[in-house]
Amino acid sequence: MSETRSRDPRYLIQNRAGRLIEARVFDLRTRDDVDAYSHDLGIQVMRMPGTVRPILCADHRRVAVYSQPAADRLVELFTHMNTRLERVAVVVARTNATLAMQLQRIVREAAYHARRVVYDAEDAHAHLAPVLAPDELACMRDFLDEAPGPPSSRWLV
Repeated sequence: MSETRSRDPRYLIQNRAGRLIEARVFDLRTRDDVDAYSHDLGIQVMRMPGTVRPILCADHRRVAVYSQPAADRLVELFTHMNTRLERVAVVVARTNATLAMQLQRIVREAAYHARRVVYDAEDAHAHLAPVLAPDELACMRDFLDEAPGPPSSRWLV
């Protein structure tokens, strides 16, 4: 599959392989920011052929914390996307306890059993690998290793 991207200074959304959508979030401060993110994510989802349900790996490790209006809108976005995404890993840094608690609350309120907050690349791999093809898995590994911090030293098989 050819790579498709949505670029915005607040986030990057791309699809480089199969049904894996990779999203790297930098800063969503307002409801409008979340709406722009939602719109671009929706475009990636709609580009999937037929009845394919994409898998999302969303890296929020560069976010400090979400404002309450942005967090409330994220709950709405996550809830709306429940039926469109097969599985989701929301990656947050362990060292950012405030954001981790906020994302846990957002995920809990969106109430989708296949969406999880994870704390590193290995956790994301454990959650998403069972539904990813080998080329999708390789892209996810590269995507998560591009992020801040040291690259993953091991991958679960």
